[in-house]
Amino acid sequence: MTIKKWNARLSLLTILLLLIHEGYQLFAYITFYYNPTLSKVSGYAVAGCFVLHAILSVIGVAVLHDAKGVAYKRLNIRTVLQRVSAVLLILLLPLHIFSFPMLKSSAGSFGYVMVEAVQIIFYATLFCHVALSFSNALVTLGWLSDIKKKRVIDVIDLIICVIMLIAVSVIITTTHAKMFGQG
Repeated sequence: MTIKKWNARLSLLTILLLLIHEGYQLFAYITFYYNPTLSKVSGYAVAGCFVLHAILSVIGVAVLHDAKGVAYKRLNIRTVLQRVSAVLLILLLPLHIFSFPMLKSSAGSFGYVMVEAVQIIFYATLFCHVALSFSNALVTLGWLSDIKKKRVIDVIDLIICVIMLIAVSVIITTTHAKMFGQG
């Protein structure tokens, strides 16, 4: 099995773990019931898979040029956006991981607004990357070959990602505002 196929499997696992992590985080923010162990374990599992996915992506694209024989190998705008979003995620992930202490220490200042803005940019970048990448992983694994079905999956994936972005942005920023006296 090629690195590209291993990476596609890893990306699907990362998406599943992301949904679990974000689902719990949204539940925690809505109910104000927070279990730090569950939050950290699910978050670090996502981050670990994400870092491994990034490493395999760099090896597959830059070192091995492991895209031959794949139907979407042309470098198009989707591919460019996918790679740009990946680089942005790598840069923004540490800020996301340490956002809560930064929000806590900057409550009542312009820094608070900036941290929240960076969080929304992080989530927008994350969901953009998922929306651009999900069907490609299915193609790589041979689970999807029909271009019409790929387009339908892309639309459904985009709708889910937009809904998740809106939910995450609204719920988290609203809850932060309540927690830190900004609202």
